[in-house]
Amino acid sequence: MSIAPHRPHVLVVHSSAELYGSDKSLLDLVQARREEFEFTVALPEDGPLVPLLRAAGARVAAMDVCKVKRDMLKPAGLLAVWRSTRRSLPALQALAGDRPFDLVYSNTMAVLGGALLARRAGLPHVWHVREIVANSRLMTWGFRALALWLGTRLVCNSGQTRAWIAGPGLKKRCDVVWNGVELSVSTQGREQERRALGYGPQDLVFCFVGRLNAWKGQLLAVEAFERLQARAPGRHRLLIVGSSFAGQEHFEAELTARLAASPCRNAIQRLPFRDDIDSIWQAADVVLVPSLEPEPFGRVAIEAMAHARPVIAAAHGGLVEIVDDGRTGLLFTPRDAEALAQAMQRLSADPALRQSMGAAGRERQASLFSVAAYAERMARVFKQTLTRHNQA
Repeated sequence: MSIAPHRPHVLVVHSSAELYGSDKSLLDLVQARREEFEFTVALPEDGPLVPLLRAAGARVAAMDVCKVKRDMLKPAGLLAVWRSTRRSLPALQALAGDRPFDLVYSNTMAVLGGALLARRAGLPHVWHVREIVANSRLMTWGFRALALWLGTRLVCNSGQTRAWIAGPGLKKRCDVVWNGVELSVSTQGREQERRALGYGPQDLVFCFVGRLNAWKGQLLAVEAFERLQARAPGRHRLLIVGSSFAGQEHFEAELTARLAASPCRNAIQRLPFRDDIDSIWQAADVVLVPSLEPEPFGRVAIEAMAHARPVIAAAHGGLVEIVDDGRTGLLFTPRDAEALAQAMQRLSADPALRQSMGAAGRERQASLFSVAAYAERMARVFKQTLTRHNQA
């Protein structure tokens, strides 16, 4: 009788149950490596990610995971952290049941529950760094201190993220693992998707997909689009897709007011977050990623490239590792509406360039940013971390 090989039991602690970048990357990992690892996932609420994780074979529990928020640096916030820790640690430990955890994996630095449990239980801890907080020395120092104390191994989603987090004592613990995507074509064709959104064959659609917040750059995109329309009137369209976090609806209200006052309001369409985002990529001609602050990675860029769409992106953060400037898209000076408008005008005027950049982007995504490569490298990190821990 053959004995089934031991599958390491991995506790995954994650910060949301939606279907944005880090959520999709977690789902990709579980789906790709469920035969090698047993996954138990803890996250703070129910949401669209939960049934997909369960369908992939993971056990999932919604609970307090000690999620980090900016106001936790205040005295009242520190008290909230202590209370959250008191609730989350025993609940996380109880998830093991009769199969003790072998490894704890925190899929963002925005959760502390898994890191603290690993420390208390003497378990190896892989901490996935998906953040760059370069504009705050205090938070940079704080995250580095936490990583040094609580992280056995750090996975950074770009070289730019590694440069931010890897202070003294951390560089040798850091691995860079780029996210990946797989091409998933809509059941409808491009023209059908465009008609469904109200676009005609001659419309040139600039598309922006991202969370509505203070730094993704929706307002900058609107300003650049207005400049483009003023100097090159035509069938340009701007499509903005995304929603805000609960409690941050004021960003939606601000964008709504800005669009209502825009002279180009009839050429701009805004949609809430959609889980069928592939249909959006099908309809788009050019994708904008004009982040005001450095993107730790920039998953929407590789999703767009997978669909052979040229990308115009701000030249900072992980985007400089994704977009090959002049070949798969264009990089522009961050926070510069005029530079963005000029890049948009350049691609608007040159259909052949859009096509060649799209094709090159598709080739680059398939070569460097596939789910298979991402999952293989993550599995290697897990195995190496377990081996070193067991040999210590």
